Amino acid sequence: MMRLSEFLRENSPWEEYVNHEFVREMIDGTLPQKKFRYYLLQDAKYVEEMLRALLRASALAPLDKSLKLLHVILSSRDKGTEVNNYLYSRLGITQDEIRRTKMNDVNYAYTRHLNYWAERSWEFFLVAWTPCMWGYFEIGRKVVNSTNDLYKAWASFYSSDDYKKRVDIILENLNSIEVDKDLASEIFNRSVKYEIQFWDSALTI
Repeated sequence: MMRLSEFLRENSPWEEYVNHEFVREMIDGTLPQKKFRYYLLQDAKYVEEMLRALLRASALAPLDKSLKLLHVILSSRDKGTEVNNYLYSRLGITQDEIRRTKMNDVNYAYTRHLNYWAERSWEFFLVAWTPCMWGYFEIGRKVVNSTNDLYKAWASFYSSDDYKKRVDIILENLNSIEVDKDLASEIFNRSVKYEIQFWDSALTI
């Protein structure tokens, strides 16, 4: 029997997401730094809201599942922060600039989508959240071979064993739930489309 994660992935524009032009340009090192810099600023805003949504949603989850998942997610957070700080230093990004940066429309809509489900259902929050975490692992494994040191550094965390542990526990939780597949597919697809638009927004600046 097909696992829920596989069903959702196969019925979404997944390949368009993980093989987006933004990703391909990171791999071959041709992505302009100003576009990557813009992406990093928006991503910093996204991650902040995503973590808040995760904490809200965790309150609706079975305690044993939420504690285990949060431990894995938060215990490797320092490694991701270390990589980001390196990138921020190289590109002259400050915490003050991140605070002053306004979310673009895609980022705003995406984070509202996550927060909506975080307040209503642990199960459907997992569905909405998975494309980001799962997709970045797949993308990281592609970009880590980039000829550009910045993009290689960015991918070093997302392609790491520590990050894979995050993805594994998320998929474990996702594949353990029972949900309406039609609604789950709608939610998952919306997240994948937001991921595509997130890349689009950085390319078009």
